[in-house]
Amino acid sequence: IRNGAHTEEMPYGGEPESHFQRLIRGNQYQPVLRDHICKEMAPLVEARIANIPTRAGSDWRDLPNLAVRLSDGSYSKKLQYTHHDKKNGKSSTGALRGVCSCATGKPCDPMDRQYNTLIPWCLPHTGNRHNHWSGLYGRVEWDGFFSTTVTNPEPMGKQGRVLHPEQTRVVSVRECARSQGFPDTYRFFGGILDKHRQIGNAVP
Repeated sequence: IRNGAHTEEMPYGGEPESHFQRLIRGNQYQPVLRDHICKEMAPLVEARIANIPTRAGSDWRDLPNLAVRLSDGSYSKKLQYTHHDKKNGKSSTGALRGVCSCATGKPCDPMDRQYNTLIPWCLPHTGNRHNHWSGLYGRVEWDGFFSTTVTNPEPMGKQGRVLHPEQTRVVSVRECARSQGFPDTYRFFGGILDKHRQIGNAVP
């Protein structure tokens, strides 16, 4: 499915391929997949997701520093590294790593703020204090595990590893429901955020 998919009922794409799939689908008289829908991300966020590699462990730190054309026809900007990073020094190529005067030990300067960049300015800005924001804009791994299911999957949220392993989107309502052990026959009600909230607040 694509970013913002909203078709609430669809046929399964084929027969179950694992014991878990057989179990979670249950014994439906007319097999139909419900709530395989996902939140629609803004054009800039969608471009970031599209540029996260599909290899295991990838996150925002793998984003290329480019100006790219967004789905609405506008363009993102390239992030400018303008200050010396007192903690980490320069890169292996001798390039600066800081995006704000606070990287040099001085107070933050609001004029250093950059907007509409493929690499979110706020992450390298505060990364030294927050384990470099490991996992934000991270993909769920095919052979890994599903981290804590939250009430609102956001790539920049406290549990940022919410991207599909291969597709340009966040995990769907049904994928989150399965991670909590809900069978496919279980129904959720309300809008997409209501459904995510029902799943995230459930005790598996």
